[in-house]
Amino acid sequence: MNLNDCHMLIDLYKTKNITHTANHLYTSQPAITYRIKQLEKKYEIELIVRGSKGIDFTEEGRILYEHAEHIIHTERLLVDRLANLTVDTRGTIAIGASGLFSLYHLPKILNDFKELYPNIHIQLKTGWSSGMKEALNAEDIHLAIIRGNYALNAKKYTLCTEELFVVSKTPFKKEDIPHLPFITYKTDPSLSLLIDKWWRTNFQQPIHPSIETDQAATCKEMVKYNVGIAVLPGISIEGEDDLYTISLNEFGEDIYYRETSLFYNPFVENLRHVKLFIDFLKSHYDVEIAEGGAKR
Repeated sequence: MNLNDCHMLIDLYKTKNITHTANHLYTSQPAITYRIKQLEKKYEIELIVRGSKGIDFTEEGRILYEHAEHIIHTERLLVDRLANLTVDTRGTIAIGASGLFSLYHLPKILNDFKELYPNIHIQLKTGWSSGMKEALNAEDIHLAIIRGNYALNAKKYTLCTEELFVVSKTPFKKEDIPHLPFITYKTDPSLSLLIDKWWRTNFQQPIHPSIETDQAATCKEMVKYNVGIAVLPGISIEGEDDLYTISLNEFGEDIYYRETSLFYNPFVENLRHVKLFIDFLKSHYDVEIAEGGAKR
């Protein structure tokens, strides 16, 4: 089974949809169907079954998928080992990072790193921190940059901490908050729980969002146009001097902070190109940590 077949099986196992896999791999649906039939012929198995809502893997197909995962993992280790032996520093670093960190901090960091090490390639995966945790545990990535309080069996380096803020386009007081239009957004479960804890501690009535958005960036734009108020982490309002904020830490004894941390499995420090990025990232935050905020 070649690497292309492995990538196809892995994507197909996740999407359960031949059309989606074809789109992801920039090929056609008939080409995917042909490769499936070829694998079924080679191993004398039935790989998938088709239903009204898509496809599912047979038990034999699931075993083949696990074998594909093993092949891709072994190939990645081989590439890393070979890159570590070259005189010129090169290689590929697989990074998983939270969406907000990727939006506001990571572009500059990657640009500065690439200027120093142009032969090191970055393979970036972004999303919720919970997904990055799973990717690191599965060793799909070398490094995970995660926001929130997560426990992983890995090395941890705290890059920065920031406060959470109630954010508004116009001035407001604490007692106004329950009566103002409230905007929520889809986010990592750990942040949702933190916001919910703060609300239940300080207000009697439940949250009744007037608008629910897909992400924090969309939510912030709604706030900037005075559609409502929201609770946003400091990273997302850095430089927004036209917004008014009240820190959640001004409401009582509970302390509300959002931590951003670098996690990695110890063995990746033996990879020269990965170690260079780890040291670069640590150095960056040693000298450039800045809490987000806006005018009061």
